[in-house]
Amino acid sequence: MTLLTRRRVPFALSMSALLASLPACEPMAQDFDFVREEVPVTTRSVLVPPADPQPAALKVMAWNVKYGAARIDFWFDYWGDRVQMTHHEVAENMADLYRLVNEYDPDILMAEEIEVNSRRSAYYDMVQGTLEGTSLNYAAYIQTWNSRYVPSEGVGRIDLGNAIFSKYPITFAERIRQEDRTDQDGVTATFYIHRMIGRAVIDVGAGRDVAAYVVHTEAYDVDGTKGRQIQQIYDEIKKETLPFVLGGDFNELPPTSVKIVGFPDEHPSSIGTEYEQPPYTPEIMQKFYDDYVPWVSLEDYGQTEAEQRRYFTHTVAGPLRSDEEGQPQFWNRTLDYLFVTKADAWAPGSTDVLQEPGRLGIQSDPMLLSDHAPVVGTWVLGGGTP
Repeated sequence: MTLLTRRRVPFALSMSALLASLPACEPMAQDFDFVREEVPVTTRSVLVPPADPQPAALKVMAWNVKYGAARIDFWFDYWGDRVQMTHHEVAENMADLYRLVNEYDPDILMAEEIEVNSRRSAYYDMVQGTLEGTSLNYAAYIQTWNSRYVPSEGVGRIDLGNAIFSKYPITFAERIRQEDRTDQDGVTATFYIHRMIGRAVIDVGAGRDVAAYVVHTEAYDVDGTKGRQIQQIYDEIKKETLPFVLGGDFNELPPTSVKIVGFPDEHPSSIGTEYEQPPYTPEIMQKFYDDYVPWVSLEDYGQTEAEQRRYFTHTVAGPLRSDEEGQPQFWNRTLDYLFVTKADAWAPGSTDVLQEPGRLGIQSDPMLLSDHAPVVGTWVLGGGTP
């Protein structure tokens, strides 16, 4: 979840004063005035040839990496007061992220909340860092937030987005503009994140192209923006002619979720603020389950909270914080997903949420690395045998 202001000084007032002091020729925030736009592809400094040049299946991972902050408690989650990290902190956190990625070894990684030039992450380039720290060769960075200065709490420069990484060549990449929130004042809206759908075309050999989509929708809107963004994602993939995988943080629950309110990781002081969790509307995810193949079917997801717990992907509070029963916080809801086209399939036994060490053989503890767990699976192209 990505937030903008916790207003100690009114945002509009502080921003207005700042704008008055700056040269008019230097825009403070990019307005992203386009419908869809091609984005460049970056590469690893030394390419690592994939083990299989013509794969019948691809290992995929979607992970909201929380801009390399691991379990540092930031001010906007109300559990802490941190605003920025040191370069050493970010480098260590990202090294731990790379270690887990390498343990799973995906062919395609869809990452959300990744930064390349932000003050809060010490201007660390997480896109190139991920390329150099893993065996992934190509990346398309889908920038969603580019503000030279965000005054709230002294956040400063923000350059944030999502990314699609691949072992195989990305031959084309684009970002598709999503609807903005309408429940913010004009100044806040200008300097707020602008959601995008990221799409990449990947050449997997033997004359075959596939597409990968990365998404991250609104979290705290109260005007229905998230629902409209999710509908736009559905409408966009309906037009896709290539086999595709869709992954990311939808900030929405599966349609059969048992628990939809009262999550134990919400700090009491956030209640009544702009960061109080709005009601979820899980029924809007049903169409994805009806028309595509989820990495975890609703049948496997289960009918009780105890059954569904196995596939939870998110908690704001980390394991050093206790829930209402005095137990360490654990993943408490599912917000992250993978879907593929009906013509394709998931290899049996390959899909999971990497909640803890031991899942699919990983040794890292994802609970310590982000406020989201990675969702993974082996995508069988054409529904055949991997």
